Amino acid sequence: MLDAAMLAFWRSGYEATSVADLEAATGLSKSSLYNAFGNKDDVFLRCLERFSELYGHDLVTELDQDDFHSAIRAFFDRLIARFANRRLPNGCLATMAALEVGRRQGLAAKHVRKGLDSMRAVFESRCARAVRDGQLPRDTDCFALSTTMLALTRGIAVLNRGHPDAHLLTAAVDGFLASLRGLSDSAASAGRR
Repeated sequence: MLDAAMLAFWRSGYEATSVADLEAATGLSKSSLYNAFGNKDDVFLRCLERFSELYGHDLVTELDQDDFHSAIRAFFDRLIARFANRRLPNGCLATMAALEVGRRQGLAAKHVRKGLDSMRAVFESRCARAVRDGQLPRDTDCFALSTTMLALTRGIAVLNRGHPDAHLLTAAVDGFLASLRGLSDSAASAGRR
């Protein structure tokens, strides 16, 4: 039932998903829905948590690879593969939530901000590891690089939502990875001196 509600929000967004839509998606009456999950905000929060559980962890595990460039490539390849999954709505529920409720008050908005901060921190940690391993230059601004990676994840999610063409998503990632390769190459040449 929660997954059905999550898909309803993912397809239409928070504002456009009515309680009637949630009833139709879950097969629950309004009173049963609210008894099971709470009000619409509570249902949305639970759906965001479920989305993170289902679709966030597998992406992060890709970053465990020893080679920095391979880890980042694998992360974005898996993200793009998820966007290509025709059984799922286009875009990203977390990104849609950031656009719709990220600046509001409430638990859903806090969850969105926490998720964005957490993803950026994971990227920053992986960048710092690459610096320690000599795969990025010692003077790499890991905060700025991690923020750029976070922005790329949200940007390709929005692009997929509005223009679902895997070639565009791949081109955006390829351009970013070419820049990373330049950083990695400069770190390698500095290490040989």
